[in-house]
Amino acid sequence: MAGPDGRTAADNHRRFRALVAFSILAIAMWFLLDAIEQTQYRAEQQSARLMLNQVRSALVVRGAEAILARGETLEQLAGLNPLPLLDFGRGAQVETSCNELAPDKRGWCFNPQQQWLVYQPGQPLLLEGRRREPGAPFIWQVQVDYAAPATQGNNKNKRATGLKLVEIDNHQVSVSQ
Repeated sequence: MAGPDGRTAADNHRRFRALVAFSILAIAMWFLLDAIEQTQYRAEQQSARLMLNQVRSALVVRGAEAILARGETLEQLAGLNPLPLLDFGRGAQVETSCNELAPDKRGWCFNPQQQWLVYQPGQPLLLEGRRREPGAPFIWQVQVDYAAPATQGNNKNKRATGLKLVEIDNHQVSVSQ
């Protein structure tokens, strides 16, 4: 007949099994949450890359249109808002003006005062070799691309070949604000 010591040992054995099962479940949840976080990071990174590629492609088309049009020059398009050139469809996280985008919300916007295309990441993100934390945006500006590199800002003798998206670094952002 089992005495009180047998019952205590059985209770301890059940508690130990429950603790082991809970530990295994907690470790499995940790791996699952880590996998979800990594997938979310890759999705946001891929989304930003695709958006940049679309913007650059739209700028190539818009630059070609300007070159073919007689009354328009590429210099007139420097600082252009590239977002209206794209057809986003429904549910896109794009604001036409940065005034409408909350500072803590991730997404794309255009700053008309600085003529900047801004991407606010929702998490720490590595894009085109640069890492930004949430609250530290990636910033680009539409500029004219010339056939030969411009030297000391003198573009008078250079031939404009198209539009390009140039990243604005943190130093330029802090100086201009």
